Amino acid sequence: MADRGPAIVIPVLNEADNLGQLLDDCARQEPPPGEVIVVDAGSTDGTSELAAERARSWPALTVVAAPAAPPGAARNAGIRASTSGVIATVDAGSRIGPSWLSALTTRLLERPASLVVVGTSEPDPRSNFERAAGWFTVRAFKPADRPGPIGREFLPAGRNGYCFTKEAWEAAGGYPDDLRWAEDKVFLERLRSAGMNVVVAPGAVVRWRPRGSPAALWRQYANYGRADAMAKIDRQNELVPLALYSAGAVLAGVALTGQPPAAAVLAAGAAAYLGLFVAAAARTLRPLSALLWVPVIRVVTDLAKMRGFLGWTFGRRSER
Repeated sequence: MADRGPAIVIPVLNEADNLGQLLDDCARQEPPPGEVIVVDAGSTDGTSELAAERARSWPALTVVAAPAAPPGAARNAGIRASTSGVIATVDAGSRIGPSWLSALTTRLLERPASLVVVGTSEPDPRSNFERAAGWFTVRAFKPADRPGPIGREFLPAGRNGYCFTKEAWEAAGGYPDDLRWAEDKVFLERLRSAGMNVVVAPGAVVRWRPRGSPAALWRQYANYGRADAMAKIDRQNELVPLALYSAGAVLAGVALTGQPPAAAVLAAGAAAYLGLFVAAAARTLRPLSALLWVPVIRVVTDLAKMRGFLGWTFGRRSER
């Protein structure tokens, strides 16, 4: 492993409004990173110029151009450009505290040859809808943060931030170059297949802003559905809701023919399904106006994931 400090790799595309704050956070890390590598995928809003200007007075900062690169390819380009033996990655638009990198790397160095260390994520909401969306994304029926290995069904996304050795990246074959979504999940699964344990560093907290409207959440989860279909992973995320909603559609059709029992079963089933999420959210989510968004968000995300999954599976591969 290299003697210099760890590298932070940040893929960006049109993040001029957010990148400056994240670079400030990187500069405040204690101890400081050996490198910060911003990989620009062809921004047109001044992102690359902002990073280049900061690099003139910050020798640790490097800007790598990767026009039209999907996030995985951009991360690969940044890692190849790094001379560090330890890589941490975080998404633009996130905020990290001054101990984020230290918390990740301290845990990694316990067993650098066999660990991948992920951080935790906390929403930074600005509205009641965002509070509900943040709870749904981070907390809904997910295990509490813990230092032990993470089960496959709970592999985190890139918003958590994580670190690994460059040797582990090479052993796993890097990130998928062609995926525009879920490249983190595929890469983490590759690392696990290469013999690594994915564990949590609870002190490595990333703050991020949830999507601010049902339309924005729809786009996000439709992309997740496409990614699951493209990468052939986590298909239960779409197939289980597809089965439930198909059963609901059948019951609705029967009810429309004048069968009250079908309508009663449909109403009870929908109330039970959505009620599970409302009851879980009610333990921590406040105020009531945020809690009332939970069933809406559940339906929007279910339908969006199914839409993205089925759209890709049945011929819309041109959206890749």
